[in-house]
Amino acid sequence: MAFTITMLAWGVIEHGNSMGTELPHALEAVRWATDYFLKSTDAAPDIIYAQVGDPNADHNCWQRPEDMDTPRTVYAVTPDKPGSEDKIK
Repeated sequence: MAFTITMLAWGVIEHGNSMGTELPHALEAVRWATDYFLKSTDAAPDIIYAQVGDPNADHNCWQRPEDMDTPRTVYAVTPDKPGSEDKIK
């Protein structure tokens, strides 16, 4: 998600003048994602929530996310469960 939002934000910076009525939608998407990232680090100073869901199970399911009833496993980076690549991003 970080790459996607970076590219969208970069597109808005470079081409926002020519986006017309779609500019507010692009800005709303960037805002939603950046708020999501900020909330993932807000629980405690030493916890980062890095992933929601099981990619293997999720990628085998061809439903709308609203219709999925599988457990949404949450993976956190903590001092006991390090994940340096997520801290770098």
